Amino acid sequence: MLIAAPLALAWLLERWAERAPAGARVVRAMGAAPVPLLAVVVFLIALGQGGTLAGAPARLATVAGVFALFLAGALALGLLVTRAFALPAASGRAVAFSLGTRNSFVVLPLALALPEEWSLAALVIVLQSLVELLGMLVFLRVVPRLFRTAG
Repeated sequence: MLIAAPLALAWLLERWAERAPAGARVVRAMGAAPVPLLAVVVFLIALGQGGTLAGAPARLATVAGVFALFLAGALALGLLVTRAFALPAASGRAVAFSLGTRNSFVVLPLALALPEEWSLAALVIVLQSLVELLGMLVFLRVVPRLFRTAG
């Protein structure tokens, strides 16, 4: 039941926004909230994992490089798929963004529950999410240029 509470609250908020200008203002204001809230979550997780971070910079740098290469590959694959199937540019952009995002925060609670010897897993998930977020900022600039007339 508790897992459905956020969905129920979101549904109620959307209904309120449809009927009342105040609700619509709340929805617009909340539209800017995910990025700062995500930054706070990442910061708090990083603080909680400080001891693990101290011994792992070289390994994390290697992993960050792998995540960056994944984003470059996702972008190239998105362009290839878009051209191969002659997709419209808007569909191609959607393909590229979908391939580039993985939402690793879904498994973060599991990683945080692992035993001490697996503590680096949580940092890897947070790092992947940070690389992905920064990559999406790059995608916002690059993808519209690459997918103007991609299909």
